[in-house]
Amino acid sequence: MKTLYVTLLALLCLSPAFGQDSSKVKSPAVADSAKVLAPLVYETFSGTRVLCNHSTEMLPKRQMEFIVAHKFGDILTRNAAGNIAPNITDWFGFDNLADVRIAFEYGITDNLNIGLGRSKGVGVTRQVVDAYGKYRIFQQRESGMPFSLAYVSSLILPYAKATTDSTSVSSYPRFIHRFTFTNQFLISRKFGERFSLQINAGYNHRNFVAYNDVNGVLFAGISSRLRVTKNIGVIVEYNHQFLRPEEVVHYNPLSFGIELLTGGHSFIIGYSNAQGLNENIFIPGTTSNWLDGQFRIGFSITRRFKV
Repeated sequence: MKTLYVTLLALLCLSPAFGQDSSKVKSPAVADSAKVLAPLVYETFSGTRVLCNHSTEMLPKRQMEFIVAHKFGDILTRNAAGNIAPNITDWFGFDNLADVRIAFEYGITDNLNIGLGRSKGVGVTRQVVDAYGKYRIFQQRESGMPFSLAYVSSLILPYAKATTDSTSVSSYPRFIHRFTFTNQFLISRKFGERFSLQINAGYNHRNFVAYNDVNGVLFAGISSRLRVTKNIGVIVEYNHQFLRPEEVVHYNPLSFGIELLTGGHSFIIGYSNAQGLNENIFIPGTTSNWLDGQFRIGFSITRRFKV
């Protein structure tokens, strides 16, 4: 009996040790399932836009951004002899306002943003209200996730009075004909501290177009940013249209810009053959050609604040 008591007492003393050894065996598996993720990569671009098109950057939760953007007339023009010359008559385009846009954007969460804006419009597309929603699917990390991926869905509604000319795309036989939609995916990567690259691809759909045009346009683009100093960067943005009828006058929008960062403000000066400031306008509606001197200066100012 004494031997039995001694045996039971030994087992009780050893049982915590057995339990402790068991937990040590399981700990690597637990650690593997709860690995600490690498830090996120921020400031791939300076804001939610590269120049005019969206970037993969997002507004943090409960932050709002106010945007004012302008584009002016052609810097160059053709003189009486048919040669390209400075557009002195309109003071290099500053006397002509191509488009102006005022907008607010808001971060519902760190990965979900919405925006609402109003612009002058271009051509027959006038007095335009625009809205968008953007969701970031992945965000680049210092290791593991090599890129950021976002999806953007946007629309415009021109509310100017419809023309009585039934041959014009602004005649709008039905209210639904006023709408234009764009859906696109954006994928970007920041290489080091100075260079960022983004590729976008999507589909633009206009509910009402000219008889010789198509409602839907596929497009793809590329954008980049080179940070020259802490507060100065050089940016490029290009979008290419596919399957557009050749008889329709259209050009692919190409833009260059310089960004100046000053605390909570971002100031961008750009040059572009596109007149519009919203992707639903400048992707399908660019009719100016760089080679003919039909490019213009523009700028945008953004101010971010918490609400």
